Amino acid sequence: KKASTYVTDRTLQFTLREWWRQISAPKAIVGMIGAGLILGLSGPFGTYGSMQPGPRLIYWLAIAFGSFSIGLLNARLIGEFAPLRKWGVLPAYGVAGIIGGLPVYLMVELVNLAAGRGLPDNWSAALEIFAYCTAINLCICVLLAWFHSADAKEADVGAKAAAPALMKRLPIELRGQLSHLSMQDHYVEVVTDRGSKLVLMRLADAISEVATVPGIRIHRSYWVALAAVARTRRDGDRLFVEMKDGTVLPISRSSVPAARAAGLMPSA
Repeated sequence: KKASTYVTDRTLQFTLREWWRQISAPKAIVGMIGAGLILGLSGPFGTYGSMQPGPRLIYWLAIAFGSFSIGLLNARLIGEFAPLRKWGVLPAYGVAGIIGGLPVYLMVELVNLAAGRGLPDNWSAALEIFAYCTAINLCICVLLAWFHSADAKEADVGAKAAAPALMKRLPIELRGQLSHLSMQDHYVEVVTDRGSKLVLMRLADAISEVATVPGIRIHRSYWVALAAVARTRRDGDRLFVEMKDGTVLPISRSSVPAARAAGLMPSA
């Protein structure tokens, strides 16, 4: 039977939930309204002379909301989950900004059609608009990367203060975000986003020392942190979780109900 792979509902739901939380935040709404009003009053790209004040304001408010919404969603989908995320926040979000120029351009053209402005007369005009859209989306993503870095530093400080007891058994340079635990004979391999180390202890004892981290035991030999799971894979009748670091771990049959309850796979 050919192996099949599906992205866990939990990953996509988390992304969309975070996107909505950020896009609906009061500061974001005020910022988009402010940008739309400034553009609507100044009327760039010939809109001041070709559109009445009311329609012009609505037009630029739609552009502002659409550009930021698409830019933010694009940044989270590409900048957070692509392999290039390993290069760092700024490079990942930068690539997301460039790729996101296309959906922003399509959104702008749809708004132009709705406003009765029509499509560009030639390829040169279309490429010019596309270049502007890409540059704007890139600026949005770079700005988001800057905020992301600031939030990450703040979260890192909080994480260190609430680090699970198991982290004390690791060298300082390995004390990062917990990914998974793996039983290896009489040892437990503790894996974080900074590396791994074998610790002489029982898996059950190790799990008790990471009780503050949301996670689940997916097999008698494996425990995973829910935040570190990238997706769930099915190969015939067997189920696996793929971690964000690329590690693939099996889900035992007895652990399937708990894994489903934790959101690691579809409910059906």
